[in-house]
Amino acid sequence: MILSHMISDAVLAGVGFWVFVTCFQGVPFYSRLLWGFFFSTISLAALTGVFTFAGLADLEPLHESLTLLAGSMGVVCIVVAVYTAVLKRPASQLSFSLTALIGMALFIALLVSPRFGVFAPVLSSLGMLLVMILSVFGLRQRLPGMGWLIVAVMLMALATKVTSFSLPIHPTDTYHYLIALALLCFGKAGKQL
Repeated sequence: MILSHMISDAVLAGVGFWVFVTCFQGVPFYSRLLWGFFFSTISLAALTGVFTFAGLADLEPLHESLTLLAGSMGVVCIVVAVYTAVLKRPASQLSFSLTALIGMALFIALLVSPRFGVFAPVLSSLGMLLVMILSVFGLRQRLPGMGWLIVAVMLMALATKVTSFSLPIHPTDTYHYLIALALLCFGKAGKQL
């Protein structure tokens, strides 16, 4: 049992669920579903992490799978959600369905094929890079909330590099707290979309 990891994962899960419920009510339905998949995959992975760090080792494969789902399907959904926000058009049922299918296909490919599994970190990084580029494009158009998206992506990028720094708290906890801060920034953007 690692109490600090349990607490930081619980904070991340709670922030993810809370931000989605409170900040995305004004977003059109299918766009909200895209944001919801992004937030729920991260939150579910964090919630499973709480139990994994509590000592339930049987849940470790589920935790890894949900983390992979967040890094594949969740990332694809956030890219399309930001793309529709920059275009100032809500996601349609067709675009939502295609996004969910592509995200699920990527998740399955990464999960079952060792050849594709090495691309999981690349997919997450590429997705966040696309969100950053789209956010900068939206910022140039003076769209509200795009600055918050840029800050959120920068926090997520920083979270992946916490092992490179000497910090007073464990890198895993720092990673969880930085991702939680990033989700808060995504929420601030969502209120302005």
